[in-house]
Amino acid sequence: MDCLKSFTIEIDQNRTFNVAGTNIKTWGTLGNYHFVIVEQGGISRYNIQGYRRIDLYGIEMLGNVQTDVGLNDAAIVQDYDFQLGITAEVPLVSGLASITPNFWAIDDQVITYDLGKFANKVTFASPYTGLKNITFNGFRAQGNNGETLNSIALDLKLQFVFYYKYEGE
Repeated sequence: MDCLKSFTIEIDQNRTFNVAGTNIKTWGTLGNYHFVIVEQGGISRYNIQGYRRIDLYGIEMLGNVQTDVGLNDAAIVQDYDFQLGITAEVPLVSGLASITPNFWAIDDQVITYDLGKFANKVTFASPYTGLKNITFNGFRAQGNNGETLNSIALDLKLQFVFYYKYEGE
């Protein structure tokens, strides 16, 4: 990604996810420890401002999600991902998704990417132009050795790097 500019959005949060406000599932036991899955919805939006249009060429997620060892509802985090949404002009090659049949619910207007521990980067040969905003749509984590059945405490320390050029550069 030579000759590109970049900006970073950071998430640095200690958070306890519990069954009252989150879709958290625990099951099975390995001794007194449980398998854990967290699915947290909710949207945070970053609105792009300025007098020039931005062409987005790629996104990279850096950092880590781990248990908060200072609390009693710890677990070993094996995998995690964030779903990002992009509002921009889609670089389509003159085509539309057929209304029927559309078994896999193909949607050529919604732009979302899941960036995670094992797939932390996406690049575009044809950029998304006129970037308007970026939404952080949801978070998922899974692991094992959860100490409790009803909650998990996590430290999220993530940086999202967006690679761009100004339109026409």
